[in-house]
Amino acid sequence: MTAALEAVAVESPDVRVTHAQLAADPFRLRDLVGRGGRAAVFDAGAVGVLAALVALDGWASDVYLAGALRPELPPGTCSLSAEAFVSPLRDTGRSPGDLPAGAVTRWHLFTSGTTGEPRAVSHPLAALARSARPGPARRGRRWGLLYEPTRMAGIQVLLQGLTATETVLDATGLRSLGDRIDWLVGARVSALSATPTLWRQILQTPRSDRLELDQITLGGEIADRRVLHALGRAFPDARITHVFASTETGVAFSVSDRQEGFPASYLTDPPSGIRLEVRDGILFVEAPHASVSGLDGFVSTGDLVAVDDDRVRFLGRASGVVNVGGTKVSPEQVESVLREHPDVLDSVVVARRSPFSGWILTAQIVAAPRSDESSLPDRLRRFCGTRLETAAVPAIVKIVPALSSPTGKAGRT
Repeated sequence: MTAALEAVAVESPDVRVTHAQLAADPFRLRDLVGRGGRAAVFDAGAVGVLAALVALDGWASDVYLAGALRPELPPGTCSLSAEAFVSPLRDTGRSPGDLPAGAVTRWHLFTSGTTGEPRAVSHPLAALARSARPGPARRGRRWGLLYEPTRMAGIQVLLQGLTATETVLDATGLRSLGDRIDWLVGARVSALSATPTLWRQILQTPRSDRLELDQITLGGEIADRRVLHALGRAFPDARITHVFASTETGVAFSVSDRQEGFPASYLTDPPSGIRLEVRDGILFVEAPHASVSGLDGFVSTGDLVAVDDDRVRFLGRASGVVNVGGTKVSPEQVESVLREHPDVLDSVVVARRSPFSGWILTAQIVAAPRSDESSLPDRLRRFCGTRLETAAVPAIVKIVPALSSPTGKAGRT
């Protein structure tokens, strides 16, 4: 057995499992599912999802990573809930097998549901693992997991750990963000992935200054200039990477130059050979293996972008644009302006129906310490008025203690 396989694959406050143990199918998942069968993984935690990735790829025909969802599944699908992964780890002497030549397991992930009902999108594992990078230079890295492991962002962390035989530190079972950061500090985390919303919260968390990170990854939302600069100041020696990946497209590309958006050269010379196109202001990604791809192999990301000289910048979700008094407004652009104010730590803008103007915008903001909260709403509306069209100025500004959602993204409901 190599030293790499003896390394810890996943560690949480309650369990520790090595890569060698995962390779032996310790929960006998292939016995439960059967060759060529279907399986659904519910609320299994990082250990369960990792065990399924190792044992069932190339064994099952379909695996649904459902998490807390309870979707309608095909008859005969084997349900693998948390109970399937609590038995003592056993050395079965196995290693993962393969289906007949040409057969590929379809891994079904579910969209977050932030813009509608969650829906399943399938990919082969190779497409999901495109951003994972093996190599001796990365050996020994310890990845913190803050995402639900069945979500696209969580899968990316798990696949990085598997591909490079590194350790995933699963903090998702801890109740508060402060508890998770405390545990990750003690567990010597060296790489951490989070949404920009979650990173803004992490930077305000006690003991976050004790994190010793050499890799910072952002994804799932627009990474604006302010959060990129804040991370650069807090972790000057870390590599900061913005990964563009979604449930619909899989992994498309990443940027590590600490700037908003991505180089316009990616449109003509795509990184990793994954083609990108802008059609009617919306970014499309080549993902022919995705179940939602069009006849040309491209998938709409639903993201509005603007090509500005040598940079492509994200403007917001096309589905989120609303008509306020005859003017089309993107809530994400208003949020970006609000975050530029020195008394604002974070913001989320939501459109509400109005009998007079069609829609109005309401903003929730987290105030910076020692700011004058009594006058802040009025000051913020005046601040927006100098930078935005009148229709884009929030009609209501409310101060809240924190912004949160199960996916780590800004909630817009």
